[in-house]
Amino acid sequence: MIEEHANGLLLNRTTMLGERNWRDDDTYKLVFSPKGHAIYQFPQQQLELSEGEAILLNPHDLHKQLHHSAEKWIVELRPGFVTELAQEIGKYKVDPMFALVTCKHSIIHQWFSTTSLYWSMATESEQAVWLENSLIQLALIIFRLVPGSYSDNWDISGYEPSVHIVQDALKQSFDHDWTLDEMVQLTQLGKFQFSHLFKQETGLSPYSWLQVYRVIKSQELLCRTDNSILSIAMQVGFKNVSSYHAIFRRIYGQTPGLFRKRIRNR
Repeated sequence: MIEEHANGLLLNRTTMLGERNWRDDDTYKLVFSPKGHAIYQFPQQQLELSEGEAILLNPHDLHKQLHHSAEKWIVELRPGFVTELAQEIGKYKVDPMFALVTCKHSIIHQWFSTTSLYWSMATESEQAVWLENSLIQLALIIFRLVPGSYSDNWDISGYEPSVHIVQDALKQSFDHDWTLDEMVQLTQLGKFQFSHLFKQETGLSPYSWLQVYRVIKSQELLCRTDNSILSIAMQVGFKNVSSYHAIFRRIYGQTPGLFRKRIRNR
């Protein structure tokens, strides 16, 4: 199934799920794996999607589908549509840049489940109206749940209580040198159970989640101060500037210095 709209495109596929050629699309592209397992290759990293997980690509992010085991959904959003919506709701400047991270949230899953169910019962004219409005809904969802260049925070609403309490503690003390033992002490779970639950709920390990959040907190310092990259890395909790550079490049495909230059030149 493939449906097109002036603001984007919706595709659902259960066939041709093997390796594909490298792509360089000119749209924002949300890839969702409702079941099974998927693997995508990028110049800076390889990402695997488990059931219910998604990734969001920026325009012209080079990528290659290596595998989908069962089913995939793809939503493409026109850059102008995303930028206009970002401006309308007061998000950071123009041309949002989303972080390339695995994300998982029940609201994302519900959007695809509801869309799939409605599509099977709606008429063609109803589908057109549904798609127009649901693309706006989805864009608002990803602004809230997927971190990006516009972010100074990361919404943790809706996660399981044991995961939420740790996320909240990490956000309050993101510059602390957290250990897994310290995180587990905030819950009633064992190490393995907690680590598994955190990944199952969010799509990321606890430490990966913290590292991405530190990058988010560094963005305002990059944009609004002249502090050195080293100073900013230390301030947000990285042990050294090389690990900060590595995480930043992995999720944005560029260095913190280039990110600062591009944001300031907008």
